[in-house]
Amino acid sequence: MNVREANINDAKAIHRINSDSLEYDFPLDETINQVAKILSLPNSKLFVACKDELVVGYIQMSDYENTYHQSLKNVITLAVDNQYQHIGIGSALLETAEKWAKSEGSLGIRLVSGFERESAHQFYEKHGYQIRKKEINYIKWW
Repeated sequence: MNVREANINDAKAIHRINSDSLEYDFPLDETINQVAKILSLPNSKLFVACKDELVVGYIQMSDYENTYHQSLKNVITLAVDNQYQHIGIGSALLETAEKWAKSEGSLGIRLVSGFERESAHQFYEKHGYQIRKKEINYIKWW
């Protein structure tokens, strides 16, 4: 298994992982457009984990800047194909993201995880992440 920076050719696999592992119903053509956009952003990073040339997981990172503490990186998404979970792929992706964050001068990583994702919470806590606060995530579409 190896972890590398993503490229546009990984969009179809990212779409598959989003659909199968995260249960997000988002069209493939729009996923391809979003991956292209993310790859072009200067303060974002998208890494994929490959096993025998098959993309089996990914992590998306971005800057997290605000007025009340120093620079952090933000995990936007960390997902591993259901068939490849519990064999170290998520850990390898998170480790790669942490190395990138440190190299960028970030003082840490923050992330948001849904209340119901208890196995994800255990995963993050196993890797040294601590609950900072509980919150409700709002969105308004137009």
